[in-house]
Amino acid sequence: MAEKATFVDKMREDLVLLNIKGETNEEVLREVAKVLEAKGIVKETYADALVQREMEYPTGLPIGELNCAIPHTYPEHINEIAIALVVLDKPVKFQQMGDPDILIDVSILICLAMKKMDDNVKLLPALMGFFADEDNLKTLTTLKDPKAILEYIQENC
Repeated sequence: MAEKATFVDKMREDLVLLNIKGETNEEVLREVAKVLEAKGIVKETYADALVQREMEYPTGLPIGELNCAIPHTYPEHINEIAIALVVLDKPVKFQQMGDPDILIDVSILICLAMKKMDDNVKLLPALMGFFADEDNLKTLTTLKDPKAILEYIQENC
């Protein structure tokens, strides 16, 4: 239970980003990076590093009708620990984690900004426990208010 609390504690209402637009995963990742950089959470190197790491180590997770991805990059591009929850305007293709030859439509991103790579690994089980539940994903895509989304996550973790 402490693991889940840790991931919820790293989420903030101002980092629940709704209706992020893009035609490709790169466009979407760069849009998210702009927001995080403007808030001082990441360095200007973050966007390129995030896109590059996603190409090398895909993070698309097939859940069902709705899918998510957990993009992240190396700590040297991070200023502050945070987790951004991103609900896309429309699904975009991501390579599937574990099988990059398969493309999946992703609707939700959980963007990790961690100061140590170990922290990313430690958070994955807790994140998967919540985000691998398609009912949770459906709820997140129907809620239209960052505060309501954050409250839903807090209540269901």
